[in-house]
Amino acid sequence: MGRLRLAYCGLNCRECPVFIATVNDDNELRGKTAEEWGKLYSEYIGKKELLLADMNCQGCQSDSDIRFIGCTNCPIRRCCKEKNLVTCADCDGYETCKMINGFFTTAPQAKENLNEIRTNKQI
Repeated sequence: MGRLRLAYCGLNCRECPVFIATVNDDNELRGKTAEEWGKLYSEYIGKKELLLADMNCQGCQSDSDIRFIGCTNCPIRRCCKEKNLVTCADCDGYETCKMINGFFTTAPQAKENLNEIRTNKQI
């Protein structure tokens, strides 16, 4: 899948099963992910059951409107867009931001990706 395609939060979209299912038009992966994520994230997403139609995304920063509902409604994404940032790594408040640092507790790989950006290394 090539180089990283980062979301505002630092997650690599190319590792996301919804993104992969969309790129590969893989309904089996969509179904499996809908079932798993429906159980894990229903409160956050605001839906008790995810459908195959919900499992499409071309990436957090894609120009397309095809985006997973959890990403569309993401407060981190909204904050970066409001501040015209490429990622949270570009934010002056990065080190002390409660929102992104709270997110890192469940997604340490996102922190690694953003820290790479902050230290001016190419990813």
